[in-house]
Amino acid sequence: MTEMSSVDVVVIGGGLAGLRAASVAAEEGASVTLLENQDRLGGSSELSAGMYWTAPDLASYRRRIPHGDVRLAKRMIADYEPGLAAIRATGVHVDAGATNGVMGFGRGYSFDIKTYLKVLEERLRASRGEAHTGIRIQSVTWSGTRRFRISTDSADGHREINTDAIVLATGGFQGSTAHRAIHMPAVGADILLRSNPGSQGDGLGLAVSLGAALAGDMGTFYGHLVPHPVADFTPDRFMLYSQYYSNHGILVAADGRRISEESRGDEILNQDLAEVDGMKAFLIFDESVRSTDGVSEPFANFGRMDRFTFAVEGGARHAKAQTLDELAQQLGDLGVDGRQLRKTLAGDIQVSSLARRVSRGEPPSVQQLAKLRKPPFYALEVQPTITFTLGGIAIDDSTSVLNSAGERITGLYAAGADLGGFSNYGYAGGLAPAHITGNIAGSGAARLVADTPHSLSQEQMATAMEGNTSC
Repeated sequence: MTEMSSVDVVVIGGGLAGLRAASVAAEEGASVTLLENQDRLGGSSELSAGMYWTAPDLASYRRRIPHGDVRLAKRMIADYEPGLAAIRATGVHVDAGATNGVMGFGRGYSFDIKTYLKVLEERLRASRGEAHTGIRIQSVTWSGTRRFRISTDSADGHREINTDAIVLATGGFQGSTAHRAIHMPAVGADILLRSNPGSQGDGLGLAVSLGAALAGDMGTFYGHLVPHPVADFTPDRFMLYSQYYSNHGILVAADGRRISEESRGDEILNQDLAEVDGMKAFLIFDESVRSTDGVSEPFANFGRMDRFTFAVEGGARHAKAQTLDELAQQLGDLGVDGRQLRKTLAGDIQVSSLARRVSRGEPPSVQQLAKLRKPPFYALEVQPTITFTLGGIAIDDSTSVLNSAGERITGLYAAGADLGGFSNYGYAGGLAPAHITGNIAGSGAARLVADTPHSLSQEQMATAMEGNTSC
């Protein structure tokens, strides 16, 4: 039997963006159903450090993300403080003082993300909204009674949902090898997943099936370097294994050459290494880095720890020596071209021949080598990871999904990591943009359905479909 139902707004995805969109739409009077493909809500947001951050101003954003969508950046920056105030208003803990210099340029506040996700779920249900887990979306088509019809399957059977508005918040497409093969062919297929496995590109696929355009560099993504090999790479260890301090050393591939300019940040190096044959390199740094940045808190309230020691205890290949020449000899025994490595350490800045794409990166500088000064010297083999994708669905600053002509697809919204172009190789935050776009999408969807008759006439349906001919 197929269960048929009708609801004002359907939110697909139960992470921060989806929960915020659903709770806001419900509180503004819409009937709301949230659908999540995993067996619990929270998504990758639940696994994060809980830092609500982004660029502090447009100038900082443009410097860090020169190819980013400025329209979206303006909206994110304008809505940052109201979003922060909304979190504080729930009574969830938010640090009183800001953390400056997040990822080298951002401003943010640490907050209790796990509790806040539960608060949003409670607010959704208190407003008579529904949330269902273990739901597989089969298709989205045009409906004869409302704007869209969503076909779903679950352990409870098949369901058809008619709705006037859909918010896509499925967290990107990093969990799908098929989507990655299409949209980021330069990235190795076996890259390590540093997020929940549920982000399979459902939002992207559904949007495209309805005529949506894509935005941003689809080959870019957020993640951090982690040791290689790595034992027990479970969600509770994602951040413990991350080598956030890699911008204070040099990254050397198997041919003994560097990959790109390391000072730009670990999340940038992570992407560069993903486009190197074998996706492995050695991070080389000195004692001053190991004893300071290597043990410091990457985020407020995170806690100090010795990341090199933790990686070694987890099984990572490594070396330690009193001189750089001795370190080069040890790395030679581990498969690195020791002769070329000595030239690299002496000032050769030619980019590694193993890099499959170098046009997007920045060439290595001699200045970075000056950071290798205090013995002993360390080398840690690292590999890239993917947390979520940065390219995705094209939207405007109201989070309405756009078609290839730049026109809105009425009733379709995208939030969080499903949208493309805000972060674009450079990274400007995950939780704050997810919360902000979820808020915009949920409120926009509620306003739309408030002005939409529950049963569209044939003339209205013809008009709606005429404006979305690419679907």
